[in-house]
Amino acid sequence: MGEERHDAAPGPTREYEMFEQTDEQVSESHASKADMQPEERDAPANVAQLQAELRSAQDEAAANQDKYLRARADMDNFKRRVEQRYADEALRSKNDLLKKLLAVRDNIERALQFGGASESSGESIIEGVRLTQYQLDQVLTQEGVQAIDTQGKPFDPRTEEAIQTVDDPRVPDHTVVQEVRKGYTLGDNILRPAQVIVSVGGE
Repeated sequence: MGEERHDAAPGPTREYEMFEQTDEQVSESHASKADMQPEERDAPANVAQLQAELRSAQDEAAANQDKYLRARADMDNFKRRVEQRYADEALRSKNDLLKKLLAVRDNIERALQFGGASESSGESIIEGVRLTQYQLDQVLTQEGVQAIDTQGKPFDPRTEEAIQTVDDPRVPDHTVVQEVRKGYTLGDNILRPAQVIVSVGGE
């Protein structure tokens, strides 16, 4: 009879080796994690934090953009209101001045009509024109316009324009001897310079 052969059942040594291999794999896994840098281990948390900070920054930027647009709109509206207010004030001032000048014109017209319809002497017309001139001077004074005083004073090129010179040894050099056209100022500004005749050759 032949000998019966029976396979040996896996003994405890084989089973131990299997468990030992599993333990080694676990140990290697733990060792691999232990060898990782702190930045690598915390990477998922850092990414989530950066995403949250990015969303927060985007929300803040959107809010700031909205504030900027609102502020710019408010500034544009304020600028338009100021410009309109100045335009309205300038128009009112211009209207007031024109009304005053129209009143002066009315007086000149009346003087001319009176002189043409009557047989009175020219003295009445002259008197009417003088009154009208006085009224006009009052209007200019109320508006801040002042005449430049030049007669007999040293020539001032800032406020005067010499249109002629005369040789007069009796008068100091560069002295205004005659005013051809009056000059006027408005505050510190020169509305128009006076046209004058200036002496030369004097002491």
